[in-house]
Amino acid sequence: MNVRTRILKIAKQKFLKYGFYKVSMDSLVKELRTSKSSLYNHFSSKDELVKAVIDQLNIEINSALQEIVGDDKLSFKGKLIEVSKFTKNLLTSVSEAFLKDLELNTPHIWDYYQQTRIDRINNYYRKLFEIGINEGMLRNDIDINVILTIYMNLMELPLKSQYQEFLGIHSQNIYELTTEIFLNGITEK
Repeated sequence: MNVRTRILKIAKQKFLKYGFYKVSMDSLVKELRTSKSSLYNHFSSKDELVKAVIDQLNIEINSALQEIVGDDKLSFKGKLIEVSKFTKNLLTSVSEAFLKDLELNTPHIWDYYQQTRIDRINNYYRKLFEIGINEGMLRNDIDINVILTIYMNLMELPLKSQYQEFLGIHSQNIYELTTEIFLNGITEK
């Protein structure tokens, strides 16, 4: 494994678990058993490293969603179950501290993350919802862009610290509740 890959792997593990604000570059250097200059040769700043971790995470998420949504052996319901399981597991692996750090300490990276999330929903979830409409599982009387917009906004709830604090529940539980309420409104009776 090359140095850059090792740095990303360790940084991703630490950042997603503890948030990146509490993880120092010195602690990463120590765990990697490398020099500070080696770390900074690959990432000129902590922000650059955080963005690289986001990019790596996006690649993994997009790959998993592409595999699930593109699986011709699964019906819409099967795809929906798999996407929901994947998303819940993802939210379990991404600490609220990480999301809070993004939102509060690096708003420019938070905005970047939000845009990649919107792009992902517009791509993979559009395909998923179109499959649901075509299989007669979702209402076809609601414009798909409206469905996507509502879904994008509902999926803000598990990501933002103020909603977690206001509701007093973890992001995974917020995701489950909002998904259930959303699906009840767009499924065929």
